[in-house]
Amino acid sequence: MDTDQTRRMLLGQAGAFFGLLCLSSLTPDLLAKARAHAQSVHADAAQSYRFFTPQQAAEFDAFSAQVLPTDETPGAREANVLHFTDYVLSTIDRDRQAPMKDAFKALQEQVAKTVPGATSFAAITPEQQITVMKAMENTPAFGILHGYTLTGFFCDPSLGGNKDQVGWKLIRFPDDFLYKPPFGYYDAHYGEGKS
Repeated sequence: MDTDQTRRMLLGQAGAFFGLLCLSSLTPDLLAKARAHAQSVHADAAQSYRFFTPQQAAEFDAFSAQVLPTDETPGAREANVLHFTDYVLSTIDRDRQAPMKDAFKALQEQVAKTVPGATSFAAITPEQQITVMKAMENTPAFGILHGYTLTGFFCDPSLGGNKDQVGWKLIRFPDDFLYKPPFGYYDAHYGEGKS
């Protein structure tokens, strides 16, 4: 198995875990709001952000595109990770707004250290972006940015991320949220012989 396949498999497993964590905090009201937000994002791609400033949106978009680049398979941009994260931080995860702002500050500080004179992660070359990310990959800031990227890529599409189920298709996750018995050998014959 080549390195890229191994990386994608690891990302898929981690994303599925983060996606399940995110799903545990959902309510029908939040799902309805998320659906409406996702539809409005697709209808008007130039809409303003709920949480991100335009600069933060550009930084996070560039960061997430390095974590999950577009190649022979869709990446973070195709999965709508940016708008998912913006929506989640303005609704479900409001308590994570301050850590996200701190993560952007740490990203900017690392850009300044790694590429003297640079003022934006989004404006430096892809090679420089990777160097910046490697320099901060063991920090809480990297973990926050990386975690939201994976969650947006593998989440329930009704939240606005994982557009067209690109993340689920990549890991071959079945979209079967309604399961029927028998679930296994132990209940395969349950109810037989009862009248």
